[in-house]
Amino acid sequence: MTPHDRHAVEIVRDKDWSVRVTVNGTTTTVRFTSESYARSFADGQAFRLGVQVAELKKAA
Repeated sequence: MTPHDRHAVEIVRDKDWSVRVTVNGTTTTVRFTSESYARSFADGQAFRLGVQVAELKKAA
């Protein structure tokens, strides 16, 4: 398992915007009311961790 296998960044669109950041298997969720803030945060975290941002949309 490479170090990047334990890191991930996901944007989740539901009623608001959330960014889930997983570092070494530990996940933290940060909620945003603005899409642009969520994307900016996700991009920064993905750059820091060396991963791509995954986009998820929850079903209604």
